[in-house]
Amino acid sequence: MGWGIPEKGWRKGPWTPEEDRLLIEYVSLHGEGRWSSVSRCPGLNRSGKSCRLRWVNYLRPGLKRGQITPQEEGIIIELHALCSTIARYLPGRTDNEIKNYWRTHSKKKEKSSQKQEKRSRSSDPQTGRGTPATPAAAAAARSW
Repeated sequence: MGWGIPEKGWRKGPWTPEEDRLLIEYVSLHGEGRWSSVSRCPGLNRSGKSCRLRWVNYLRPGLKRGQITPQEEGIIIELHALCSTIARYLPGRTDNEIKNYWRTHSKKKEKSSQKQEKRSRSSDPQTGRGTPATPAAAAAARSW
């Protein structure tokens, strides 16, 4: 038995509604924090780690679903390097959700600004034509 090697054939992949129900029932009876013993729950063939992650990120009461609000976005932008700290300021949002939000939205904004910058550099405002990338190309373009 080593790290990363399941003791028995744990089920992987998407969770079923029945598995969610069993996990919710287990946590309501035994509480959070007893994840190693959850594998003994009949009908729930998942590892303790998998159960903990499912509970914390999807099933825990009070989690918010849906889009991040503008107010939440402001806090995320201000404190983006501290995802777990941000989660304390945004009840119902997990540190993992905040990290994922930051990565996807900052990449989209970065790509958008790069495209904008590329467009503004590649277009001559007087002619509307693209500007050559090198001085030699500029000379060749003028000779036409």
